[in-house]
Amino acid sequence: MVGGGGLRTEEETSRDCRALVVTSKLDDKEPWWWRHIAESPYAGRIDHRRILLKGGRITGVLSRRFIAFASELWGVVRRARATHTFVFTFECGWESLLISLMQTLTGIHKPRHVILQFIMREKTQALGSCAKYTFMRWLFSSVHRCVCSSQGEGRYYESVFGWSASKWSYIPFHTDPDLLDYDGSGHDGFVLSAGRTFRDYRTLLQAFQSIDAPLRIVASPSNIELRDKPAHVTIDYDLPGPDLMKLMARAFAVAVPLEPRKISTGQSVILQAMALGKPVIATRVNGTEDYIEHMRTGILVPPCDPRAIEEAVRLLLSDEPLRQRLGRAARERIKEAHLPVHYVHDVAKALGVAV
Repeated sequence: MVGGGGLRTEEETSRDCRALVVTSKLDDKEPWWWRHIAESPYAGRIDHRRILLKGGRITGVLSRRFIAFASELWGVVRRARATHTFVFTFECGWESLLISLMQTLTGIHKPRHVILQFIMREKTQALGSCAKYTFMRWLFSSVHRCVCSSQGEGRYYESVFGWSASKWSYIPFHTDPDLLDYDGSGHDGFVLSAGRTFRDYRTLLQAFQSIDAPLRIVASPSNIELRDKPAHVTIDYDLPGPDLMKLMARAFAVAVPLEPRKISTGQSVILQAMALGKPVIATRVNGTEDYIEHMRTGILVPPCDPRAIEEAVRLLLSDEPLRQRLGRAARERIKEAHLPVHYVHDVAKALGVAV
């Protein structure tokens, strides 16, 4: 863990402090991770408030549904001032943006707002992007801590927003413990690649022009369009999560080609593959260096380098003991550091909360 220093107050270190997790959903089901944090010694002090999105997702701020959502969220936060030390939200969703706005405008920073899995699009030289980042710097001024899933990404936000080091913390991302129940030792001989955000499928396809091994890609039509598809390449669009996990469990290896970005992507697929005991070939960028130890828990290749991907695939094809060794080490790493119970512990430690 880096970043997130600062002074620890009596309030923060108190064993009586409570945290409120706020999410919004289209249904009344609990998030997948909720039952998995029950093993944590902090579980008894974490409450979850789910706001049901009636009528579908919020797409604009000029609708009655948005006003109703904002009003309900305001009530949740206002009541939590007397009962909770921290309020947690995720990424830059509506909950994160609106609570930040409420606390920045009112100057009331109770409960202390922590944004988990903080991520924003990179700043560009475009006028709109510069204006957006200027506004966001003001908006997030009331946030107590932003938790990032990559060290390099956190340092980027520190630089672009002018934050102090105590404004953010790096907390390794987590994955579903149920994946550890899969038997990932076997395979059907194909390499799997999955994901949507900032994937470099062009480089991956170039690498497989000279590899005979089957390649299966799971993406969205907006990510990849291949009219003259090679016979050994199969593309599935928008495969449901459970089906993707079943497919991944049958893969020989998992490739995660990523564009070189300052923000981090790819961790979800990488950790899922590692939990299934699959060797991962991933681009060395923010978001992979923190999770893969080269040639121990996976293979890292340079960005935009099809030859490096080709060599990594051929290495695994020719060295079955290495493939199995990487997969076993990857799965052990998940058990040691990348489960929801680890995430809860690391967040509590970053905030100075005692058990």
